[in-house]
Amino acid sequence: MSGPAIEASAAQEAARAPQSAPERPRLAHLDVGRGIAILLVVIFHAYRGFLNAGTAGAGSIWPLLDYSVYIFHMAFFFIAAGYWVPRALKKGRGPYLKDKLATTWWPAVLWSLIYILINNVMASYVNKAVPMDDLWRILFFPALHFWFLGVLFLFFLCMAISRNLSFWLLVAVVACGLVDVFPMRETFARYCHFGIFFVAGAILSTNRSQMTGKGWPIALVVLGATIWLGFDRGIGLYSGWLVPGGFAGIILLLALAQAIAGYRVGQVLGWIGQRSMPIYVLHILPMSAARIILHRVAPDLNLDLRILIVSTSGLVFSLIGYALAARLNLLTLTGLGKDKSRIAVAN
Repeated sequence: MSGPAIEASAAQEAARAPQSAPERPRLAHLDVGRGIAILLVVIFHAYRGFLNAGTAGAGSIWPLLDYSVYIFHMAFFFIAAGYWVPRALKKGRGPYLKDKLATTWWPAVLWSLIYILINNVMASYVNKAVPMDDLWRILFFPALHFWFLGVLFLFFLCMAISRNLSFWLLVAVVACGLVDVFPMRETFARYCHFGIFFVAGAILSTNRSQMTGKGWPIALVVLGATIWLGFDRGIGLYSGWLVPGGFAGIILLLALAQAIAGYRVGQVLGWIGQRSMPIYVLHILPMSAARIILHRVAPDLNLDLRILIVSTSGLVFSLIGYALAARLNLLTLTGLGKDKSRIAVAN
């Protein structure tokens, strides 16, 4: 076969081969949004640490701030995770599940075990001891703040079973309503409440949405009304009545992220956002240590300063731990990310 004929044949084969969708570029403002959201997680975990220890005092604005932020900041992580699922599934169910096992299920189980062991060794210093009984439960229901990874992994599994977003939207809406109809444990209320945000993220992705903060003035009114009604009436954070406020808060967060993405502060927040997973996993340990030290050396320090010191400790030492794990190529083993050598092999 002559050269031109070979080239023509090759061109025909290439035309018949399935064409993969172009890689969607990383959205910088989503990283900024993650940076803002993870800072809120750290700050309000610091506040709740003092609250649970009975040293937060009374008469401050922190309870209202805590309620307001919890309406939307974890919901943001679920909608952001759902946004990337359709693209991840294009690689096939096998690679998709392998990736989610390594990056979601494994860190949830490993660090649940590590935290429980440390919690029991330091039982006289912590706010609440976690029992060692039924450790097997962490395989399905990760302990402490790792509930987020457990819920997220279940949602990932559901999307691997079926990609019918209309079906999952219906399930999510029904589940969301069940929280206000039937009394249920907090563990199951989380599954019911956050599913609608995860599915919404996947739907936005399939519609090629850029996850913008369009309509933020209306969102501000909705979130304000939700906070006012919810906090005043004591509505639980997993109630379906707070879902509109959750979406409104996400829109406001995205609007803020877009507005500052091009500035230095946005770049710093984006850098933090790209490390939100290891920060989420690691921050509780250094914050607990900082809170114990402060209680010994400065028990009468202003609450705001205590929260600032403890949350800064959580952020800084989490980033240091992540940097050390990256330097030693231990990110994959520790569930904090993917080692560069493994990424190179995968590519």
